[in-house]
Amino acid sequence: MTTQRYKKIVVPLDGSGWAQRAVPHAVDMARANQAELILLHVFRPPAYEYTDQIVLAGQEEQVNQLREQMKQYLMGVRSELRAEDVTVRCQLIEGPGVAHLICDYVNSEGIDIVVMSTHGRGGITEFLFGSTTNRVMHGVKVPVLLVHPDKN
Repeated sequence: MTTQRYKKIVVPLDGSGWAQRAVPHAVDMARANQAELILLHVFRPPAYEYTDQIVLAGQEEQVNQLREQMKQYLMGVRSELRAEDVTVRCQLIEGPGVAHLICDYVNSEGIDIVVMSTHGRGGITEFLFGSTTNRVMHGVKVPVLLVHPDKN
């Protein structure tokens, strides 16, 4: 009898091809472990801290369109994977602090591993500005598999 090490695998996606490069790696893990794959996006509306002013300025429709575009993107990726017999679902959460919200989700939802792409930057840039990847790695209690998008 084999036991599956990973039952829930999260892939944070931001809509970029860069981030999506982690998906095939997560799919392989999901298949090998008969696990559920969760495509996670943290929607951070433009100028989130000014949401009240955006509503007053009549920009709420544009924010709603951006949110809907991201939902459509996630559902498209989900449909492709379901066609390949992968158990997958989408999760869209909203708010400021992308890395913090990813960590909260992972830590509270019984996630077993995070598979994410990294831009591969480091050094002074990462030191000065931090990175979502770095913050997630240090903010979750589960393994994080980093995929460099330029390398398969």
